[in-house]
Amino acid sequence: MNFSDRIYLAVHLGLVLLVCARHDHVSHWGGYLAWDLVSIALIWLLARKQRDGNTWEFLHGWLPALFFVTVFEQVSYLSLSLRGGWQNSYLIGFESKLFGTSPMEWLHSHANNWIIEFLEFGYLAFYPLYPIVGGLFWIWRGLPSFRGAFRRLTDALSTGYASCFAVYLLFPTQSPANRVGVQQIGSSHGGIFQHVVRAIQNNAGVPGNAFPSAHIMLSFVVLMFAYRYLPRLAPWLLFPLLLMCVGAVYDGYHYASDVLAGAALGIALGSAGAFLWGNAVEKKTLSLDGEG
Repeated sequence: MNFSDRIYLAVHLGLVLLVCARHDHVSHWGGYLAWDLVSIALIWLLARKQRDGNTWEFLHGWLPALFFVTVFEQVSYLSLSLRGGWQNSYLIGFESKLFGTSPMEWLHSHANNWIIEFLEFGYLAFYPLYPIVGGLFWIWRGLPSFRGAFRRLTDALSTGYASCFAVYLLFPTQSPANRVGVQQIGSSHGGIFQHVVRAIQNNAGVPGNAFPSAHIMLSFVVLMFAYRYLPRLAPWLLFPLLLMCVGAVYDGYHYASDVLAGAALGIALGSAGAFLWGNAVEKKTLSLDGEG
């Protein structure tokens, strides 16, 4: 098993224990338990079969991407299984002291419609980001200059998601929009990008999982790896990611605190995975090549 396998094995075992211990407070707990046991079996099976052909290798390599979504969804419905209520008041109080006003309300009072469309374009850029960059690393994984890049990217993201999941359960928070009973707080004169983002959120939004933003975390991990391995592409990614950060606050998907915490976590893990771990792997490879 690789590092991501072990992380998600531990995550699903932890969820099994949580669901069983708190089943009186969890709706449909039997379904969650069944899925967690299936996930554990998948991890074990694909870890054993990964060297039995390209298909098995692909399924094993991309399995964590499935868990990025499924565990995120499950944890959102377990948000209040450990804590009795949402902890939003702490974030609201912190931002009131830091900014003096709500960043979301400030943006709504100053943003023009054309600026809003740029923000929605930035938020929409999240969805293809990991599949494209991760896909390139997967395709080029046999090249010396990309050796281990896909594995380290996935390990860094798995670490980031596991960290977010723990915080979501111990410090459950709702987005500003969910807190007032809607999916998105946006302009009434939205353009095409805002309509697309709203459609996605209306069908895939979750009730919790606000602090820190896992979406922002993922984006900055990928950005750090892009600066390491795709330096010509990285500056082109930075602009939509910054728009995404502002757009997440404007639409009420996140508090500014969620975005800042997600970005800090993503930069830390992405830098460690791409530069520290990456350089260590390269030195080891060069040492082995020299011995040969």
